[in-house]
Amino acid sequence: MIKVSRASALLVTGLLVTGLALPGLAEETATAESRTPRPVISEFLSADPAVQRQFSGVIRGQDVSALAFQTSGRLATLDVEAGERVTKGQVLATLDQITLAQDVDVAEAAVSAAQAQADFALSQYERVETLLARDVATTAQIEAARANRIATAAKALSARADLAQAEEAARYGQLVAPRDGIILSTDVEPGTLVSPGVGVLEMADPLGREAIIDVPESFAQVIPENAAFIVQHRAIGVPPVSARLTLMEPIADTSLETRRLRLALIDPPEDYRIGTLISARYDSDAAPVTTLPKTAIAGSDAAPGVWRVAASDGARHVVFTPVELGAEIGDRVVITQGVEPGTEIVTRGVHMLQDGQEIGERQP
Repeated sequence: MIKVSRASALLVTGLLVTGLALPGLAEETATAESRTPRPVISEFLSADPAVQRQFSGVIRGQDVSALAFQTSGRLATLDVEAGERVTKGQVLATLDQITLAQDVDVAEAAVSAAQAQADFALSQYERVETLLARDVATTAQIEAARANRIATAAKALSARADLAQAEEAARYGQLVAPRDGIILSTDVEPGTLVSPGVGVLEMADPLGREAIIDVPESFAQVIPENAAFIVQHRAIGVPPVSARLTLMEPIADTSLETRRLRLALIDPPEDYRIGTLISARYDSDAAPVTTLPKTAIAGSDAAPGVWRVAASDGARHVVFTPVELGAEIGDRVVITQGVEPGTEIVTRGVHMLQDGQEIGERQP
């Protein structure tokens, strides 16, 4: 039989009483915690600073065409240089006219010789035909005369075609400007043997100008179609101009991870000449690009949302707000719709919140 002292009995009894009181104490603690505003980490939704970067570029002609001769020959003169303005009908380059004239003379001589052979073959055929009617010539002779007549007639026809080609080449010995424009580049030097259709120089329309910039792949994924840009001239005192995205190259430069953008300038002044160096930045005021950390996204993949911070009756609480997501940029994601810039959004602990739950004050 085990004897228990009074002190021991009181100790055991106290433990029992304490043990019986634990569940009630836990409930009181849980109630107190539920009344305590939950601390969270948040940030105000704003335009992503990445889109505020400036990108270097150059002004190019919007309508660029390569000019070429329609005939082959040796380039005799090239009367324009890169950057020069030209007018419609102005002679830009010429081929060696002496060589072209010689080609015409050679072709004319070939026609005369071929025609003489054709005439002689025809007379030979007529003579053999007369002899055959008198039973003096043989069938083999008339067949040979006929074949010779046909062959020489074909040679004469070919020679006349060569003459027409030489005469046409002589007429196309000058390369003229099809319209007013600016010469962008010259690709050959005098003395070079050029072929038909091979570009000799590039000319651009002076009125149609665009800015060419290269941007990171991550930036290209964020900006919307027809995005607005602000283009700034490198010279001091020249005002900036507005531009609109017209084309994004479909293939990225894998070595630099960049994409080329073409921006159409809107009413640019004369200072923005073709070849001018510029810098361009995305006009976030026209269409702000807002991002949040991926940790701020709650809900499900099919129905994503964020916890928006609202205030009422002097307290702060969270409200679940559905959003539409865009491209991911590193550890952040673009918010395309659902919340406006300036809204406070919870960015950490989003999976532990409940709609309407009170949260603590934002600390500076």
